[in-house]
Amino acid sequence: MSQNEKKALTLSRRDFLKTSALLSGTAALTQVGCAVSKLSQHPQLEYTLNEAESQIFTVCLQCHTDCPIKVKVFEGVAVKIDGNPYSLQTMIPSIKYNTPVEMGARFDGSICPKGQAGIQTLYDPYRITRVLKRAGKRGENKWKAIPFDQAIQEIVEGGYLFKDVPGEENRYVTGLKELFKLRDARLAKSMASDAKKVARGEMSVAEFKNKHKNHLNLLIDPDHPDFGPVNNQFVFMAGRIEHGRKEFAKRWMINGFGSINWFEHTTICEQSHHIAYKMVTNQYKKGKWT
Repeated sequence: MSQNEKKALTLSRRDFLKTSALLSGTAALTQVGCAVSKLSQHPQLEYTLNEAESQIFTVCLQCHTDCPIKVKVFEGVAVKIDGNPYSLQTMIPSIKYNTPVEMGARFDGSICPKGQAGIQTLYDPYRITRVLKRAGKRGENKWKAIPFDQAIQEIVEGGYLFKDVPGEENRYVTGLKELFKLRDARLAKSMASDAKKVARGEMSVAEFKNKHKNHLNLLIDPDHPDFGPVNNQFVFMAGRIEHGRKEFAKRWMINGFGSINWFEHTTICEQSHHIAYKMVTNQYKKGKWT
């Protein structure tokens, strides 16, 4: 090979970078061109999320403000949350209530970031989607998934539900069916009234037991009528529960099942809310806080 031929085959670093950039750019332009070509072959997709049939009007539960919202749904999946344009909470001025839904669906109110995160809450990959039953001792954090029908049966019927847990083979769990002892509404009212008389000293325990001698087996402890019926051994701890579900749960628990032990978030939540507001808005006047 001649000296000139060797020189022609020599490629400097600068020339290599120039050539590489040129080839890369050409390849990229080719791909973009193909994408544009494909897009031009298909008509533009119609936006259907502003149609009434693609929206569900509901209430946000991300906090206790309960803002009216509308959820845009695509193929059965919630994809966007907006404020309800009919509400002053999410749109000022709001549209009139007599505005047809077909037209109202095209207006989007505002919603805060926490409300927008409702989609992440709804589709949280760590959310519980199946019934979990403890598979180890308390605190071991061992669980197993069981069918929903099995869970209902075990909760209602009770029994030796933890035979496979070491140390709990003989532990008997009382089911709701067994706790639902006092079912006569008139008798329940009469016994509750007399239990209050005992508490006020207007009736002795002996008098109470004699009057209700045929139904003492329905009480938690006949010597302490104020404990109420066995039904009270079922305690419902709701935690944070919203209105609507709250009233339904109370009607079922107290009026239906007959247990007085229905609890929600108690003062742990609400007191902190009011105390914080009081301290933030407190005024210092004449050497002391108002």
